[in-house]
Amino acid sequence: MQEQLNASVGLVKPEAARPPGWKAAAIGEYERSWPTRQADLRTDLSARILALTRRQIFPEEIYTDGHIAVADVDGITLRLHRRSLALARTCAYCGTGRFESPKISNLADLGYALSAWKPLHEDCEVFSPEELSDY
Repeated sequence: MQEQLNASVGLVKPEAARPPGWKAAAIGEYERSWPTRQADLRTDLSARILALTRRQIFPEEIYTDGHIAVADVDGITLRLHRRSLALARTCAYCGTGRFESPKISNLADLGYALSAWKPLHEDCEVFSPEELSDY
């Protein structure tokens, strides 16, 4: 009876249910490194903000999911992802969406992102109030 049950159900052997050794090792390393990666991202973003702005944002104030770190500095959102720092902003025309500036490596890059960089959706356009008088 037990043989019939095993044959009809097709029991899975324990070794077939486990991932191969290299996959298990990679997953294990990912899980073990999670707290360290989060701490490293927070510390890195905190140090970059201090170097660029002279503003101290403590690592505990920085959000991270282990892949990206995000901090608010006086209403400006800075993001660190894959070792690249960028400013995040909504569309300059409609105020929706989320765009990342070009990479910020120094104070001049930050100045550009704060002043001249105006992200737009593909369907949004910049216009001046004077243009409305034509209608």
